[in-house]
Order: sequence, then C-alpha cells, then structure tokens
Amino acid sequence: MSRNLIAVRNPKWKTAKMIKIDGDGNPVLESDGVTYVSEVVNDSDGNPIKIIECECKWSHLGDDTQDWLPFTADARDPELHGRNLYADLAAGKHGTVADEE
Repeated sequence: MSRNLIAVRNPKWKTAKMIKIDGDGNPVLESDGVTYVSEVVNDSDGNPIKIIECECKWSHLGDDTQDWLPFTADARDPELHGRNLYADLAAGKHGTVADEE
C-alpha cells in the first residue's frame, strides 16, 4: 500500500526516550507508582537521538479532509515513509522545525 504525505504541520524537535526496564524485564515506576521512568535514547557515540513530532495527513487514510493525526518522524523508522518524512523535515522542506521546549 502506498503511503504518500498529503500535508504536515507543527513539526517540533524532541529527544527520543524509552521506558526504563528493570533486570526482570518490567517497567520501572516513579515513587507515585503510576508514572513510568523514561530514559533518553543515545546513539552509538552517546549523543541523544532527536525525533520530530508533527501532525500529518496520509493518502492511505483518505483525502485532505481527513483529521490531522499525530506522527513521530524518526530517522530510524523501519518504514520508508517515516524515514523520508524525517529527512524532509530536518532539511526544512516543510518549513522550520520548532525547538524542543
């Protein structure tokens, strides 16, 4: 199935994070017992990996009247359309990517 980008808006840099896992493979919780502890994901050089959060409309989900859906563009995405969108956003092809807050 072809996944072509119809439109994208509100791109913003974010630092990639994942839920911390203990030695038994269970998620680690904060002291409140509800909130998961998240850790920054680093590349092989120890630098934080950056992703881009945005909202998209995709051809396989309808036409340009569809709702905006959240999307995380990641250079490591297993899907080509995700890697391509990340590259295009990072290159400024869809405007400026806002800084992380």
